[in-house]
Amino acid sequence: MDGLLAADPETSSGLFRRMSEGVCRRAFSSPEAVLYEATIAPAVARVVVPAVRSRINGSRALDVGCGGGLVASAIAGAIAGTVLGVDPSRSQVKRFSRRARKSTGVWAVRARAEALPFCRDEFDAVFSSCAWKHWPDPKLGLAECVRVTRPGGDLVIVELDGASSEEEFRQFARTSRVPPGLRSAYVRFAMRTVVGVAPDAPTLRRSFDGLAVTSLSVDRLGALPFLVAAATVV
Repeated sequence: MDGLLAADPETSSGLFRRMSEGVCRRAFSSPEAVLYEATIAPAVARVVVPAVRSRINGSRALDVGCGGGLVASAIAGAIAGTVLGVDPSRSQVKRFSRRARKSTGVWAVRARAEALPFCRDEFDAVFSSCAWKHWPDPKLGLAECVRVTRPGGDLVIVELDGASSEEEFRQFARTSRVPPGLRSAYVRFAMRTVVGVAPDAPTLRRSFDGLAVTSLSVDRLGALPFLVAAATVV
């Protein structure tokens, strides 16, 4: 990954362009996974981990859209329990598995949110970070999350706020490992794609309509360009 960060700017810019073109494929290819894990994932984890940890209870959790496992590993350590991750990207599941060799209580399987390969009521908590916008059917993905969460369990969805301004997202980008010379290009890419397809607060709230949850809240994470939706499964 260090070699990637030191690469020629034209090469890195080309990878950003390919990520932009592939954002609607939902599952990262290997180059996209490497680039995301090297530059963006640590900044996302710093936002997501405290937001999730403060809203879940229990010792068995599921991370839907787990990527390379940074968040899942941190949550497993915080709850002193087990966190299972699912992701449609073969590359990200492999990366998660390599990280899991150095951790306890975490592992991953390849699966999509719309068809979780688990029994009903299997987890104390289910969470997802920055994956909702990539699900082909967010409503079905959430229904599956509810299905596998035990009654009284917690469901937490953290997602980019589609109503974020460019300046708000630029502030977040400054916390990432995107090389300074490429940040403007990254912000433009993100505003057109990942922020452009992310839900605003009313849209995220509506995606829970009709689901067996209570105490639903949808809040902005302070000045950060992220939303967190939290609910209790009934």
